[in-house]
Amino acid sequence: MPWWTWIVIWVALLALTLVVLAALGYFLFRKVKALLKEVGHASEVLDRTTSPTTSTEGAVREPNIAVFRDPGTVRDEGTEAKALRVAYRRERRIRRRVGRGQPVSLRDLPHV
Repeated sequence: MPWWTWIVIWVALLALTLVVLAALGYFLFRKVKALLKEVGHASEVLDRTTSPTTSTEGAVREPNIAVFRDPGTVRDEGTEAKALRVAYRRERRIRRRVGRGQPVSLRDLPHV
């Protein structure tokens, strides 16, 4: 094998290495750019939720986040919402069974 073959091989290897490094650099650049976009979006959401907002009248109102509210109030609202969901499911179940001509369960009937 002539001596210049080794030079061609090494030049090709170096060129291929530079191409691979450039592709990896471009891939990394795109990932960092997407990460910075997500960080910007997350900071906007965080600013919106932590800073007091103004209503249409211009008065400052507190954000409606459960972390900043009284635990008892949040617990009561959760209990009420759960009871409403249960009642809604019960009504749907009764309508569905009546519509199909099936008997309605005694537990679904309102307690009088």
